[in-house]
Amino acid sequence: MERNHHLLALRGLLLAGFTALSLGCQSSRAYQIQYEPTIEQLTAESEEICLKQTLYFFSRKPCISIKGEKDNTSGVVQYYFRYEIGTFDVDLPLGTSLKLGDVWYNLKKSGTNYTDTISISSFLGPEILPALASASKIEVSYTNRSRTENYILTESQSNRLKEDFVKIQRLLESEKKMNILKK
Repeated sequence: MERNHHLLALRGLLLAGFTALSLGCQSSRAYQIQYEPTIEQLTAESEEICLKQTLYFFSRKPCISIKGEKDNTSGVVQYYFRYEIGTFDVDLPLGTSLKLGDVWYNLKKSGTNYTDTISISSFLGPEILPALASASKIEVSYTNRSRTENYILTESQSNRLKEDFVKIQRLLESEKKMNILKK
């Protein structure tokens, strides 16, 4: 008997909950706000290329990638070189440099992301882009307040970085300006 009483009480609570929920949903729909999406930029990012390898198969950080952003209002495309540190670095990261062929380019740091690892984004200026696309040899340099680490990319890593840059460049430049039509 006591068991039936508990089941009846549970059914009553469930019925009251569903009724309140359905009434609450009906009344709130009249005041629901739906925001229009605004697309201010398009972003494309390549897959990471890790610079250290263990047992030929396993790659590990630090890793590099290319990121491109297209401003939807002006059509301006900007490219960034991303360097992700494998461990949490206690020293202040100063920046990255690229050696393309025989010329070193100090990259302007545009942002540092502190999450489980540190990721540095550096702006690739218009003078660097043609050199990156045609470089025969690429070297990456990372500097913090206490040390500088240099990595010479293998031929396959260099080719992959150049191919990723060209793909992102073609992708972003081929995208038309997006328009949002309101009804």
